[in-house]
Amino acid sequence: MRDLTRLIVTLVAVTVAAAVLLGGVDLITAPAIAARQEEDYRNALEEYFPGMAEYSSESLDEETFDLVYDAGGELLGVMASAAAQGYDDLISYNLALDKEGTILGLRIVEHSETQGVGDVIEKPIFQDQFLGKNCLDPLQIGEDVDTVSGATISTRAMIDSVRQLLTVAADGFLDLEKEEPIDITALPDGTYRGSGKGYAGKIRVEVTLKGGKIKAIEIIKHEEKDTYLAEAVALVKPQIIDGQTLEVDTETGATDSAAGIVSAVESALKKALKSKEEKGGEK
Repeated sequence: MRDLTRLIVTLVAVTVAAAVLLGGVDLITAPAIAARQEEDYRNALEEYFPGMAEYSSESLDEETFDLVYDAGGELLGVMASAAAQGYDDLISYNLALDKEGTILGLRIVEHSETQGVGDVIEKPIFQDQFLGKNCLDPLQIGEDVDTVSGATISTRAMIDSVRQLLTVAADGFLDLEKEEPIDITALPDGTYRGSGKGYAGKIRVEVTLKGGKIKAIEIIKHEEKDTYLAEAVALVKPQIIDGQTLEVDTETGATDSAAGIVSAVESALKKALKSKEEKGGEK
């Protein structure tokens, strides 16, 4: 019994000592790690913005944005810091944009994605497709950017996060001229067809206009799974028709299908607008 007690006391003492030792190591190494991360970040800023003289940080929608200026106080661009939910855990990254909202670089800061699979988010085959894209680009999967086979969850998470981050940056920090929304009330009566990119392929719709309003939206052809399409239609169609707008919520279990429907309806409305212009503005 005495030996058992001595063994337990010894094990407890060793455990406490190990914990104290590890805590001490963390206290010693943490500042060095933080300093190295800060240096790496500063080097990245200078790489993306060679004329950088200073930068200031602002927070918006739970993300951090560093506004980068030259020596004359002119805005050079923005470096955004964000996190996307990957397959295993959060993917922390930086996104560099010039003052016109064009992507200069994508930098992965930290991730726990599977080596040889999800870590493709660090590689040029994935990252380079973002370069040159703009805040005003839709970043539609299959058209503007692509996921990587075998790492679909990781790469899709990054695409969705970057798309959202571009919108926040454009609205909050960059003075960009967005395309004017189509005035539905001024469109001629008729039935018009349009197409948009869904998750699996093209979604084609038929839009009926009457009296300056969208009266009906019908899916005439698609390559989506029926269950996903049904979910997307149930979410998007009432919003467009009831609100007479394309500014609708597409966040659902079938987000790409929902976005494809909106894009297809917009395509149809643009054809109606073109028809009006070709007729000299007459219905």
